[in-house]
Amino acid sequence: MTRVLKTADEIEHLMLIDVRQQRHCDKVEAIRIAGCLPDDDNNRANWKVISVDPGGASREFAGAAVMIAMDRLQREVSLIPWE
Repeated sequence: MTRVLKTADEIEHLMLIDVRQQRHCDKVEAIRIAGCLPDDDNNRANWKVISVDPGGASREFAGAAVMIAMDRLQREVSLIPWE
């Protein structure tokens, strides 16, 4: 499957939409990603989540929601490489 190329801002926005739709996570404030080398731990994606601001959401629920969203999006989206 070919991954769609997106900027970091676009991936963070997609992550936030996905996470906020999950149970008890509508108050998550922000998610930040960073580029990385692809490996098996990140679904061979070239990005990973580096921070989550849970806002008014439970850290436990927010963390689980981020893991679910990241697993799916890493299979579908690649970070546009910067020069």
